[in-house]
Amino acid sequence: MKTLIVGLLIFSVFFSIGLLLARHKPLWDDELWEQQMSVQDTSWLKIISGHTVDWNNFPLYHALQKAFMQMIHWKLPFALDGTWFVVHPQAQLVMRLLPDFLVSIAMTAIVLFFGFRSGFVPGLATLLICLSMPMVWVYWVEARSYSLWFMLTVFQSLLFLDTAARKESQAPRGLFLLTFCGLCLTAPLGILQTIVCQGLLWCAGIKGRKFYLVTGAVPLFLGAYYFILRDKMGMFPGVPWPSLFFDNFPMEELVFLSGYVIFLLLLRASLPSVSLGCAFLPFCFVFIVISFIGIFYVVSKSVPHAAPVVSRHFIFLTPVSIIMTAAIFSDLWQAAAKRFWWSSGVLIIFASGLLSQALSVFISVNRLGVYF
Repeated sequence: MKTLIVGLLIFSVFFSIGLLLARHKPLWDDELWEQQMSVQDTSWLKIISGHTVDWNNFPLYHALQKAFMQMIHWKLPFALDGTWFVVHPQAQLVMRLLPDFLVSIAMTAIVLFFGFRSGFVPGLATLLICLSMPMVWVYWVEARSYSLWFMLTVFQSLLFLDTAARKESQAPRGLFLLTFCGLCLTAPLGILQTIVCQGLLWCAGIKGRKFYLVTGAVPLFLGAYYFILRDKMGMFPGVPWPSLFFDNFPMEELVFLSGYVIFLLLLRASLPSVSLGCAFLPFCFVFIVISFIGIFYVVSKSVPHAAPVVSRHFIFLTPVSIIMTAAIFSDLWQAAAKRFWWSSGVLIIFASGLLSQALSVFISVNRLGVYF
């Protein structure tokens, strides 16, 4: 009951902030086009069979959004006329209720995980880490599939972290199956995330062919079907290539990670008996490597005037960055327990980094002009 009450309070805070953002963020062309062409005017058969006009024909977000719109009997109250931004308070709120709900659930899950596992201060620090991430602010209420991808990556990451930290030989098969199915029905890279996570689980000591057969065969089969069906398009980096990575894994988080690795090498004996950072480090490292491989591929295969690849196409890295940073803080906070000067130093270092990051996010969001 305590967990439920605290979770509802945290969720209410996040969801209320999301509603405020949705109210002040005009709808832009991609959101409107996807709502009209891939949700509202597309039949259930076309959505489920992967024959939408959207480049991302993976059906889960479109199906959820269509079900919600049919449940409340709502359609776009205006015709699309090619305008880049549309200010319509009702549409801004209704179209973004589902994305707000998904992102709020995801961030609530992260805060609860670290709060109940490591204490009040790490839980509060995790909340602030979530609210200091640039991609969270820019795409929190984007009425597209990024919110669902964000949430499912959070669940995947937390499930892996919990399993690896407990050092058990068994993993929650049903939860992993649901998460992997969700990822493989949401985005093309969800297939790669599923394969990589299963490989990491094997390395973490989860054995048994039945587990991998159950949690891998169905999700990967479904994902492969939609991947084969999707339109093949050329691509090019739509922003400077470093932004593809650092918008999702900010420099401050990379500094924290580098410092933590040095800490591990020098003072490993001072870590708590169950180190969340050590357990999550392989997952984080592999996802960083995947991101750089993806960025290199986009840059090397660049086709001018094709589909632009921008930071949101690597948004799966943002939850990994949040959870890695929260795990680092939790470990250092527990290692410095009952040592006033050590704990004060940890607080000052993280507070300085998060303040720097928050100011950078504020400047970037205002420069982009997405909330006006």
